[in-house]
Amino acid sequence: CNQIEKNIDVKSVDACASFWLNRGASICAELKRRNRHLVAFSRGHGGDIYSERRNMANLPLQSTSLTNLDGILPDSSAGVDYLAQKYPNVKEKISVGRLGVDNSEVVGGSTDGMLRLLSVSTLVPVKRVHLIAEGLKMCSREVVWTHIGGGECLNVVEESLKNMSENIEVRLLGQLPHCDVLEYYQNNPVDLFINVSSSEGLPVSIMEAFANGIPVIATAVGGCPEIVSSDCGFLLTPGFEAKELATIVDGYSLDSTKMRVSALEKQRKEYSSEKNQAAFAKLIISKIHQKKS
Repeated sequence: CNQIEKNIDVKSVDACASFWLNRGASICAELKRRNRHLVAFSRGHGGDIYSERRNMANLPLQSTSLTNLDGILPDSSAGVDYLAQKYPNVKEKISVGRLGVDNSEVVGGSTDGMLRLLSVSTLVPVKRVHLIAEGLKMCSREVVWTHIGGGECLNVVEESLKNMSENIEVRLLGQLPHCDVLEYYQNNPVDLFINVSSSEGLPVSIMEAFANGIPVIATAVGGCPEIVSSDCGFLLTPGFEAKELATIVDGYSLDSTKMRVSALEKQRKEYSSEKNQAAFAKLIISKIHQKKS
């Protein structure tokens, strides 16, 4: 904060905001404490909300930040409920602030009878990507599973791929720049997107799949049940067994135009970056005017 105040005329600034409810939020909260004319907001997601994901009772400075901020906007109702229950003294300042993604061109699914699955995430314990492999081992249909992302659990995933059935083809593409991920959607057929995390906020990766008209399989954790419904995807139980995933994959029809349209419409209506960022800006401006009046 000292460095910011040294290099910026804070008196000429009306608001500050943080994308994450972590160090950035703490800085915004402290700047507001020092400069009472400021309004300060923070969004929130997953690991910056749920202390359990870091094996901690409380995240550092979270309580102080929430007290001093004017508004806290988790991207899911699950995040709102968690913070409101943990910090009831500030619950009136906590509300859902949906994220969004840019609209994309609709992509097609497979036309050769092969089912193509895509997953996109870092390979860390909470993402449980190896469970996708375990589920696919029980599938009877021909499947191509592509995963984009790397990380510390690569060896766990590779171990789970041993003894994979011949009807399953696996492609591990490693870590790719975000622009290449978006390009992958445009240049490759994808029938289903899959996320099997044990904990989530409200995944942008699911929004991006919907933006391309791709239905989603996701675990019913965090905000996933708020975005994935039966008209545009499938929810797995949080502690799902491999057979549960295999049943969904084997039973999915490639003639899924209605589900693909529903996925696209949900992104356009509820998870548009342009619409949701405009709503966030409107909230901040309203608070500025309220403070000045």
